[in-house]
Amino acid sequence: MKKLLLITGDIAAGKTTFSNILSKRYHVAVFQKDTIKEILADQIGFQDREENKRLSHAAIEVMCHIFSRIAPTDKPLILEANFHEDELKKLHTIAHENQYDVLTLVLQGNADVLYCRYMHRMNEEDRHSAHLATALHRKEAFIETANWIRNEKITGECLIIEATDLSYQNDPAILAEIDHFMK
Repeated sequence: MKKLLLITGDIAAGKTTFSNILSKRYHVAVFQKDTIKEILADQIGFQDREENKRLSHAAIEVMCHIFSRIAPTDKPLILEANFHEDELKKLHTIAHENQYDVLTLVLQGNADVLYCRYMHRMNEEDRHSAHLATALHRKEAFIETANWIRNEKITGECLIIEATDLSYQNDPAILAEIDHFMK
């Protein structure tokens, strides 16, 4: 089963939670950019937003490396992040070289709802400091970032999922489509 499942999309759309659900469902390893970034931040630290962005970039590079090392074993894998077009191309190149099928799940929702969810996370949850060094607390910056993410070109087969509420995470039709891919 040479399958790579990529999960990307809007901030606060539930990507990490969904990747964990799918990891358990398919008994497949999952790597999440934010988790790797937190480890890097704890070990290396950061002084400002630019250093924080470098940690994000390094986390994606680690994910690409992990996939390049796992791919020759023919094991399936789930990767989750706000992937940029060039990062997706890199992952697709590794997949192609190793005869992997790739499906990208793109989670998108109403920006106002996602902004409220994001602000709740930042203000009410115990978030790692690596995620607090953004300007996204300003609604216009959050929406601008959401629009930028949505304009990233998605390489290959993708499934766009409405993620305004989190019901998609146990939607039988969506899960059936992913099940079909993961067979």
